[in-house]
Amino acid sequence: MPASYVVAREFEYLVPSATGRLGCHAVGVENFATLREFILANREGDDPTELMRLCSPRGIGEAIQLQNYVGVVELKNGLQIEVLPKIDISPGAGVTDREVFARMLSELGTDVPFGMFDRASLSSGRTPLFEIFVSMFLDETASLVRRGIRSAYIPVESEERFVRGKIDFPKELRKGPAKAEVISLVHDELLPDRPENRLVKSTLDHLRHRSRDSENVRRTTQLLSAFEGVRKSYNVEADLACCVDNRSTKSYRTLIAWCRVFLRGESFTMFKGDNVATALLFPMERIFEDYVGRSLRRVAMRDDAVSKVELQATGQWLFEGRRVSLRPDVLLESRNGRRVVLDTKWKRLFGPRDLSAADMHQMYAYGQRYRTEGEDMQHVVLLYPWHEGVNPGVMPSGRHVSIDGVQVDMFFVDLANAKNSMNELLGFMKELTWTDA
Repeated sequence: MPASYVVAREFEYLVPSATGRLGCHAVGVENFATLREFILANREGDDPTELMRLCSPRGIGEAIQLQNYVGVVELKNGLQIEVLPKIDISPGAGVTDREVFARMLSELGTDVPFGMFDRASLSSGRTPLFEIFVSMFLDETASLVRRGIRSAYIPVESEERFVRGKIDFPKELRKGPAKAEVISLVHDELLPDRPENRLVKSTLDHLRHRSRDSENVRRTTQLLSAFEGVRKSYNVEADLACCVDNRSTKSYRTLIAWCRVFLRGESFTMFKGDNVATALLFPMERIFEDYVGRSLRRVAMRDDAVSKVELQATGQWLFEGRRVSLRPDVLLESRNGRRVVLDTKWKRLFGPRDLSAADMHQMYAYGQRYRTEGEDMQHVVLLYPWHEGVNPGVMPSGRHVSIDGVQVDMFFVDLANAKNSMNELLGFMKELTWTDA
C-alpha cells in the first residue's frame, strides 16, 4: 500500500514502487501517474514551470526527480509530499536542516507573513509542513474573531406593511391582489454575510475535511461557530473579485491571501493540475535571496561605515532608453560613496570551473552599470550556500577581474551560522570599498 505522507529533499526521486535505494521514495503507481500529469501540465504554455522532472536514472527506472521548489504538494486522494531543501550543516552548529529551513522561511517576503512561522513545530520534525500552514491560517482567523468579524450593509428584499428603504416597483407592479396589504421593498441591513467572511468560512470548512491533525480540526470546528450568520462561498472567483481592500478590511489581507492558496489551489508559485488539491511551493532561489538579503541588511545597517543597503535594487538598465532593467539582489553603499553589488545563487558549486557563463555575463553587466563616476574598480560578489565540498567565506581562487575594471568574487554563506557569515561578508566588503585589491 503506498504511503500517504512522503518527506523528500531537493533532487531526490519519487518512484512508483520501492527500490531500496537511498533518495528514492515510493508513492504508488496511481499517484505516480497523477504526478506525471501534473508535471506535463506545467510544461505547457510560454512560461513553463519545472516543479519536478521526469527521468529514468540507471538502476532506478522511471522516476520523478524533485527540483529546487520546496514546500508541500497534496493530491486530491490525500497523498502529501513534503519537499525540504538540501542544506549542509557545519560541524558544531547545533541545529538541524529543518530548523535552518524554518529560519529561512520566516524571512520570505510574500502576502502571507511568514515572520510568524512556527519554527518549533517544523524544527522538531513531528509536524507536517502542511499542518503548520493550516495552523498559521487558524492563528490569523482566531485573531480576526477576537477583534470581531466585520459586517457590511447588504441589500435585503422583503415584504412589509410599512415602508422602509426603497420600494421595489417592478415587483410591486407584478404582485397579485392577495398581497395588496404588503409592500415589496429593498433595504440595507448591517450583516456579516460579506465576501471576505464567506471566503474565510469556506476555507475553514475545506480545511476541516483536509487536515489530519486533531488539534487543527478541533480549532477549525470551534472557529466556524463564529461565522454562523455567514454563508459559504459558492463562487470563489466572484467573492475574491468583490473583496474590498481598505482600512476597514485591513485585518483580512493575510486571510484572503491564505484563502487563495487553499480554495483556488493558488500557490506562491503558479502551477496547473486538476488532481492537485493544494501546492504550497517556494523556489529556493527566492528563499535564499530573501534570507541572505534581509540578514545582511540587519547586520550592515548597524555599522557606521555603511550608508545604505538596498534589496532588489532598481534604477539601472542594460540598454539606453530604459530597456532591460537590472535588479541585483543586494546593493551596499559605504559612507565614502563606494558600492558593492551582491547577487545570490542557490547552486552547489565546488570552484570557479563550475561558474555559469550566463551568471558571469550578468555580473559583468552589474559591474558596468552600477559603477560610480571616477571609480576604477566595481566590485561584485556572488553568494552561494556553503556545503561540505568547500570552505565557508571567500574563495580566493574564485576571483575574476576584467580588463576594464569589474571584479567578481565568490562567497559561501554558512546557513547554519548565518549571523557569523554575514559579519564576515560585511568585513570583506568593507575591505573592498576601502582599498582596491
